[in-house]
Amino acid sequence: MRKANKIVMAAALLTGGLSLQAQETADSTALVLKADTIIYDAPLLTTKIHAAVRTYGDSIMLRWVPEDYASWKYLCDYGVNVLRVEKGSIDLDTLAMQLKPLSLDAFQAKYAPNDSNALVAMGLLYGENRLKRGQTMNRPGTLEASMEFNTEQDISFAFAMLVAEWRRDLAQDMAVGFMDRSVKAGAVYEYYVQPSQWENGGAFIFEPGVVENVENVPYVPEPYEPQMTDTLTTPRRHVLGWWDDRHSSYEIERRFLDDGNGDGPWERINTKPYVSMIEQPQGASYLAFADSVPQFGIYEYRIMAHDPFGELTAPSPALRINVYDTEPPRAPQLTRILLEYPGETLTEKVMAHFCWQKDTIEADVNGYIIYYNEQGEDGEWLPLNDDLISPTDTTTTIDVTGRKTCMVYIAAVDQSGNEAPSFAQLLELHDYQAPAAPDSLRAQVVPLTMNQLIGKGGRYSYVLLDWKPKPEDTDIRYYDVAFANDTTHVFLLRNEGGIRERMFLDSLVLDANQKYIYYQVRAVDHSNNIGPWSPWIEVKRPHITPPTEPHIDTSRHSDEEGMHMEWIVGMDADMDYHVAYRRRGDSTPWEVIGRYDADSLRACGYRIIIDDNPPFDREQRYYYYVESFNSSPYTAKSLAISWMHQGPKVVAVDFDLAGDYMEKEKQTRLVWSPGKLPIDAPYYYCIYRKGPGDDKFRFVVSVPSDQPEYTDQLLRQGQSAEYYVMIQWRDGRQSTASKVVKISRP
Repeated sequence: MRKANKIVMAAALLTGGLSLQAQETADSTALVLKADTIIYDAPLLTTKIHAAVRTYGDSIMLRWVPEDYASWKYLCDYGVNVLRVEKGSIDLDTLAMQLKPLSLDAFQAKYAPNDSNALVAMGLLYGENRLKRGQTMNRPGTLEASMEFNTEQDISFAFAMLVAEWRRDLAQDMAVGFMDRSVKAGAVYEYYVQPSQWENGGAFIFEPGVVENVENVPYVPEPYEPQMTDTLTTPRRHVLGWWDDRHSSYEIERRFLDDGNGDGPWERINTKPYVSMIEQPQGASYLAFADSVPQFGIYEYRIMAHDPFGELTAPSPALRINVYDTEPPRAPQLTRILLEYPGETLTEKVMAHFCWQKDTIEADVNGYIIYYNEQGEDGEWLPLNDDLISPTDTTTTIDVTGRKTCMVYIAAVDQSGNEAPSFAQLLELHDYQAPAAPDSLRAQVVPLTMNQLIGKGGRYSYVLLDWKPKPEDTDIRYYDVAFANDTTHVFLLRNEGGIRERMFLDSLVLDANQKYIYYQVRAVDHSNNIGPWSPWIEVKRPHITPPTEPHIDTSRHSDEEGMHMEWIVGMDADMDYHVAYRRRGDSTPWEVIGRYDADSLRACGYRIIIDDNPPFDREQRYYYYVESFNSSPYTAKSLAISWMHQGPKVVAVDFDLAGDYMEKEKQTRLVWSPGKLPIDAPYYYCIYRKGPGDDKFRFVVSVPSDQPEYTDQLLRQGQSAEYYVMIQWRDGRQSTASKVVKISRP
């Protein structure tokens, strides 16, 4: 069929009730349109019939779907016409006229009473249990009630199209599908689906379904390759996920591969086509299917999608999943540990007999492992036995010669490596070697406020001690801390019980006469071997006497050199350091401009010398003070000293001044450029003039900073005048004058 004939055919189909007759003309075959009914003149198309075909070589399946529930019900009531044109022919073949769904009686006669999909189709077409007026949750006539009707209709329409996808026979009997068997292999066709009766009342304006260039070749199932993921939720249960925005329902298959080398049969794990019931956001197309497997191992999954023609796609690529056993067995109970010394001495040979019990021995339990840890909470748990103990055993003997007292537990291990530990117990072994003295004993006095320092019956502070054991001492049970007020005194035990941590917080009496306090620490192992004391450390007691207040001794100021200050600070023996501060104005924060160690100031007579030349400020004063610190919770601040640091009143500026007499304008014109200014502040220009009869330069006018030019109309013919320019800043400063230019009027 030529292109012109195709256009005529499309026009006939869109206008509806037109019949076509072939009429031979002298030069060609033309299509003549005869109007059997009134042509529906519709300016817009508001609903569409979506059509698609599938070829099989000996037949062609045509499927169509209207856009909404109302369009579907209209087509069910009035039927559709199915038309076909073969390529190269001008004949319009009518395949079906007023094709409607089967009647209820015909449905019931054709399908078995237990055919659930057929029952769904009959219920959606002819069911009477639909929502009626007065039955909505919202008041009839309201927008909400209308939305309830609309929601029910959308759901009914969706399920109707879904069962038509699952079953080809239902698609034909519901009048949304047609099998064309009067076709030739290899031929090319065009199909048209249109309403049998065009609505003239304005309720519907249909665009028919059109499928062009349909070549009748055998069908090859389309591949299906969704992006698949897997998420484990609980042991033996996971969620299979995939993305798909083309299909609505699916079949999921699974097979067990045992250790991953098998190829077991595929098993359909959904009893009905899977449809996601989760409401997706607009545009989302993620599907999820939860599955529980009967046993641990390796599985493969594949998915097939239902297409609109009642067939399945090719299976997707298989997704392999290893379902690990994450459930540990029940834990055993370590009941007894007995030590045997078969040698001549207690250290020559030591054998440990372990006894345990386990109420239930699971089928996948491989055996037991005994773990030990010689270093407490920071240590690593290591296996004490080399080989796995049989799951049926309840006792074992292990050589522990040369080991130290440690913590032990027994764990049941299953075939997947899951372990279930018992409670840990202490394995006490005889040890005659005392631990070494701890290393790195340190002390830090805790800083407190005055209110914290005052306690019941006196004034107190605190010191935090910490230390490290020798790396080889892994069986330490506890530590002792001792103190003395002098290294020549006897050190007394400070702790009442053993210290299991490697730190100790001690209170310090501040009212004591001694300036220092001294500490030592030692370790005791699990065999009660007492180690030597560590070297003592000296801790300076804090006090509550504030330092001597600093004061200013010498000060001077100049705008060129800035501020020179000399502060005298206290000569206290326990003075730590001093800090100098500065701020500009009354509201800005104080900033540190110097920190001075107290010991270094002794060499210069306890004098702090500060030379400071901050940025100029003609509006705010600069303030300075010094603060002294010692080991008490108090500090001492000096009185503040302040200056106005305004800078020089006259600032050098290099002007570029030029001028000339403009004969045409009859005026003198000056222009200038100050270059880069050393001060960032508002300013304006001042013009000075020395004219005829003047004995000195006189101020003429001021000019804004963005207008570096001036015109003078005072010169008469034959007269001369001299000019110069300078800057006046609004904070009171001024610049040096520019060079003088002399201008004469001819």
